[in-house]
Amino acid sequence: MVNIREIKCKICLIGDWGVGKTSLIRKYVLDQFDDKYIVTFGTKVTKKRIKFKRDEENIIDMNLVIWDVMGQQEFRNIQTSAYRGSHAAFLVCDITRLQTLYSLDRWRNEIFEVTGEIPTIILVNKADLRDQAKFSIDNITAVSNKLQSQYFFTSARTGQNVENAFKVLGMKIIK
Repeated sequence: MVNIREIKCKICLIGDWGVGKTSLIRKYVLDQFDDKYIVTFGTKVTKKRIKFKRDEENIIDMNLVIWDVMGQQEFRNIQTSAYRGSHAAFLVCDITRLQTLYSLDRWRNEIFEVTGEIPTIILVNKADLRDQAKFSIDNITAVSNKLQSQYFFTSARTGQNVENAFKVLGMKIIK
């Protein structure tokens, strides 16, 4: 007999403005991409269900509640309230802007102040623009090691690693 367990999980995408958080969510949930910059005011919540097969007899039906949190630092109060109840977070940076990589430490610390330690994954977004990269694998590895968080190169435009990153984060939540 198959045992299906339903769980609801809140995931936040956090990082500086313009790194592609909204585009990543749109690609993951709707399989769409738009070149136009979409400013997020406050937060935007999207939902998606995914299933994980733990073994032949146990399936996890996960209802993801995905929070797109605005990246402008002057709205820290809104960001802090958005973090409450989060089970995991993506720390998103833009491969074409060096400062977005180095700000991930601050973003992670801010969410941990509210949630305690939760699983995180770094998304090095805009991988389709690798020829315009402003940092190297060594830079990413150093930040990843410091934050004790694995990373994925992602592209909301091509879909590179977007689905995979959500699956891996979902597995981290289950564990």
